[in-house]
Amino acid sequence: MSTRFTRAQWGAIAITAAALALAGCSSSSSTPAAKASGSPKASPSAASLTATQAITLAGQNAGKVTSFAATVNGQTTGEATSTISGTLQERTEPSPLVVANFGSVTAQGQSLPGGIEEIINSSVIYLKLAQVAKETGKAWVEIPASELSEISGGNLGQLLQNNNSDPLVQTQMLASSTNVKKVGTTTLNGVPVTEYAGTYPISAGLDRLPASERTKVSQQLQTLGLTTDHFTIWLASKQQVRKVVTSAQGSKVHQTSTIQVTSINGPVSAAIPPASQTATVPA
Repeated sequence: MSTRFTRAQWGAIAITAAALALAGCSSSSSTPAAKASGSPKASPSAASLTATQAITLAGQNAGKVTSFAATVNGQTTGEATSTISGTLQERTEPSPLVVANFGSVTAQGQSLPGGIEEIINSSVIYLKLAQVAKETGKAWVEIPASELSEISGGNLGQLLQNNNSDPLVQTQMLASSTNVKKVGTTTLNGVPVTEYAGTYPISAGLDRLPASERTKVSQQLQTLGLTTDHFTIWLASKQQVRKVVTSAQGSKVHQTSTIQVTSINGPVSAAIPPASQTATVPA
């Protein structure tokens, strides 16, 4: 027997999906952006930098990135319990776009068959979920920004710029660490990288963000009650982030995540689902 979604449940689906996928369309919104096909300017070699200098330069470079692709694995325990695993592509220019394919998703111990596929821009979320397809008879469901605001109290434009899971936003915050240390060197997917580790108070990390980002990220972190972040980061040449592992403990939840960046400043595009395959949120 099929399960029908209530209006409140549609709102929950929309907000949860956005929180899973919106990992950082704000990364360069407040900082001069690098050219989409280029890389940050040459910087000193890792061998000549202190750990603090390397992390600081990585944060500066991350603020100039206009797009990235990554694999994502995350877990939340506490008041809210969830896991997520999949791939993510995002860009901030010439217009915000998120393309996500999370093949493995669980929430409160319940597995989401088939996971979630998402296409998100500044005006609409397209979701592809097996349960929704059973109810609507369409592969995708479209949730316009206006409908999202009405059914959930959220604002899609704000959500596009309000996620602390972005490895590029995270990298800017890591520069607040006063105990970061160089761990060693290794390779990731054939790319030489230097590994660093440390901790920082999240309140101090927020001070490293541009003012326009700080308030939005702060609100999200306060909602989760997160206070301290333990991190390990791997930086390639020119202090570009290639992998970040974080563990954030708070009063309400404990979040861990592993994000491996597979490309920086590459093209990101998506084919919008045709109307024949798209259902709209029921009134």
